Amino acid sequence: MAQDEVAFGPFTHSAARGLVKDGKAVKLGSRSLAILAVLLERPGDVVGNRDIMARVWPGLFVEEANIRVHIGTLRKALGKNGIGTDYIENVPAQGYRFVGTVRSAADDADDRPPLSPSLAPPQSSPQPLPRNIDRLIGREQAIDDIARKVVEKSFVTVTGVGGIGKTSLAVEVARLSAGGYRDGAFFVDLSTLSEPALLCANIAQALKLPGIGKASMDGFLAAIKGLNALVVLDNCEHLIDDVALLVEGILTTAPDVHLLVTSREILRAQGEWVYRLPPLAAPSEQDRAPTAEQAMRYSAVELFVERVSSNDELFRLTDADAPVVAALCRHLDGVPLALELAAARVPLLGIHGLAASLDRVFDVLRGGRRTALQRHQTLRATLEWSHRLLDERERVVLHRLSGIRGSFTRDLAIGVAAFGAVSADEVVEGIAELAKKSLVSVEHREQTVQFRLLETTRQYAAERLRDSGETDTVCRNLALQLCRMLTDSQSTSTAAWNGVYGGRIDDLRSALEWSLSPSGDLPTAIALTIDSAPMWFQLSLTDEFRLRAEKVLNAIRQQSRPDLRSEMAITAHLGPALWNSQGPTREVRDILSRGLALSRQLGDVGYQRRALWGLWLYHLALEEDQDALGAADRFGTLLGDPVDPGAESMHQRMMTLGLLTVGEFDRARSFAEQCLRAPAPTRGSSLRGYQFEQRIVSLTHLARISWIQGQPEQARQAMEEAMEQALASGHVLSLCFALSLGACPVAFWLGDHDRAARYADMLVEKTSEGALFVWRTYGLCFQLALEARTASDGELASLRRSSRFAEVHRNRRIRMLATVAPRLIPPDILAEANAGPRNWATAELLRLKAEATPDREEADDLLRQSMDVALEQRATSWSLRTAVSMARRRIADGRPRDAAAVLLPVYQRFTDGHDTPDLRAAAALLDSIA
Repeated sequence: MAQDEVAFGPFTHSAARGLVKDGKAVKLGSRSLAILAVLLERPGDVVGNRDIMARVWPGLFVEEANIRVHIGTLRKALGKNGIGTDYIENVPAQGYRFVGTVRSAADDADDRPPLSPSLAPPQSSPQPLPRNIDRLIGREQAIDDIARKVVEKSFVTVTGVGGIGKTSLAVEVARLSAGGYRDGAFFVDLSTLSEPALLCANIAQALKLPGIGKASMDGFLAAIKGLNALVVLDNCEHLIDDVALLVEGILTTAPDVHLLVTSREILRAQGEWVYRLPPLAAPSEQDRAPTAEQAMRYSAVELFVERVSSNDELFRLTDADAPVVAALCRHLDGVPLALELAAARVPLLGIHGLAASLDRVFDVLRGGRRTALQRHQTLRATLEWSHRLLDERERVVLHRLSGIRGSFTRDLAIGVAAFGAVSADEVVEGIAELAKKSLVSVEHREQTVQFRLLETTRQYAAERLRDSGETDTVCRNLALQLCRMLTDSQSTSTAAWNGVYGGRIDDLRSALEWSLSPSGDLPTAIALTIDSAPMWFQLSLTDEFRLRAEKVLNAIRQQSRPDLRSEMAITAHLGPALWNSQGPTREVRDILSRGLALSRQLGDVGYQRRALWGLWLYHLALEEDQDALGAADRFGTLLGDPVDPGAESMHQRMMTLGLLTVGEFDRARSFAEQCLRAPAPTRGSSLRGYQFEQRIVSLTHLARISWIQGQPEQARQAMEEAMEQALASGHVLSLCFALSLGACPVAFWLGDHDRAARYADMLVEKTSEGALFVWRTYGLCFQLALEARTASDGELASLRRSSRFAEVHRNRRIRMLATVAPRLIPPDILAEANAGPRNWATAELLRLKAEATPDREEADDLLRQSMDVALEQRATSWSLRTAVSMARRRIADGRPRDAAAVLLPVYQRFTDGHDTPDLRAAAALLDSIA
């Protein structure tokens, strides 16, 4: 019985055994148990939060919320005490108190139920077990699972990549389990043993077995036959065959000996239960900007911060550093050894300097503890130990796989690594063996199996690949495989597409960089750029694509012989990318015009369509409405015979927005509805290389048209459906489109300003993540409109002088701004916006000009023009606004009957939406003259 063992209710507690109820261990994490131990030391006394933190989280700052979480876990496990209350009482603003009678466990030892072997009181071990100096982080569940499996299965192998923490875990399991065995627990380090013939003798010496003849397997097995013990065999990968044979002999001869083995490769022995130790949890790619509190929820970050703190007691993780630390932990794949080595370099390099140096990971991550095993003192040494254990074919496959940066399939691995003397079957077999040796991770994703090298392993293997002279061949193979994949890489679902192809972006980057290097070749760079263009747009990385495409285009133009076809293809994709990142500049027009001229010269209809689509975008952004509509019309003459369904759908979308922009709302609606009725393509993407998802775009246009035509509820429904699909798609460009041209303005017009604010903030946030210049100007427009709603005259004047207003004005967003924030538009800019041919907002702009015109006769004439345009366009909502303005003037003139005559017919055209601001204003006006 442990000297510190105490009892309360049906429970006993000690440092060695943890919490036991009726002879069975209660499953609790190490921190929860530590808090319970602190409270049991002072039963009935209030223990302050600071005292608990100092004992349970020594040297670390944690939030009190962490304590509350573990207290909640303890209360759930303990239940109620003898008086019907919780065992642990919260004392507000002070701390916690244990409530219950605590007695020495010796007082009722005779009444204690017999313990299972794994939970019996600890016996003295013939040889002290090693001890972990640093606390294990993020391994509580693993320790518990393995300890139970050792009892249940008798033979457990803990496997994983070097530095993952197998030894530390095994030590902790042995220490906690030793008391469950009559003869205790033994730890045998095999890392320094190089001669298999000495295996039995070394284990016998560690177990202090009496007698002689134990160097032979038969003698050793005879000596341990009656032993009841847990034996840990640590670091077995270099003696794998001999250890496997010996383990099977032990299990057959000594049934009361339980075995815990650590190895980078599984033994594949009879009776083996394998526990693959995963890396520590690190923030994902999607969680790029966590706060310090959020980052510390991940065990990889917690370990890194604690190890840094051990070298610098003043270190605290800040919100500013948290995203960098998160990225660093992710880059190091949550491997504890790598994290510890990285933490040791922080005093020299700082957090940001360390993160910037990880491309030289083996130069940086060294200088571990002097007492650590030699192979754990640098990351390179750890990997070299594993590398030496591979046969030559496995090494070659590993080196060649290092050319792939992300996860990979069997087919991709064959395409990259199967050449020369290595066949496709040998690549597959090599991957299987590398996975068994913990050098390749296996990931099961829905119906596919993916493989991956941890980044540190990949970098080490890449060094060996360079030494072999095969880097160029591997890079060329990868580039060709990517071209094949990307030719048909898009699906009708952006989310599905991301699951299959989204992880290829790092490979694409490295392949493009290689193809433009002195060792690469330009034809490969051209093919990659053209085939990958839809991928960059799918991932909304248009500015990065622009930079890479410009390099390739410059290289094409510098060749001695012109390559017009390649130039045509690059310009067709480069133009829209420039448009997204820079807006409708002269350079965009020149690139697109050049592409159109080349596609006509070469007779390529597909690239003619792409160039016309780009010019359509360009003219729309400059409010050159008729030119944009002309580009859409010309696109429609190039649909092919038979008609290409994807091109037809794109033409319908172009015509919808083109007609909407010039105010032909009925025709625009017809094209939008045609597009919605058309089935999504079954091959290729609904983006079809044209940036936006088909249904999202059509619903966005339909929302805007419906509101203008006096159908508020239909507008609301289309807006909500467009946003739902845009958010679900994960496609940033489609989301920006839906927010800019549909959701934000419709929310304003419906009077749903809370929703408008959420959407505007979302738009600004999304456009700040990348170079999405065109869509950012819409975000500024809507944020200005929100501020103008409640602004004073002085604040309005200040907003008009702001750089944001100047940018909105310069980039032709005044039409939109005028319809959602009319108070913000000064008369001179309003007159400018109203110049030129009729457009979708002409009726409203004329009305606003009338409201700002002091001359009564001129104002009445402008209102008549506004009403005529609205009626001709069948823009019922603009008609209502104009009718309200007219009615107010007639009421002011003492002509209420005339006011009702102009307003009532328009008001009666509405069948829904009577809770929207315009209809409420009209109803109030009609009530006032009834």
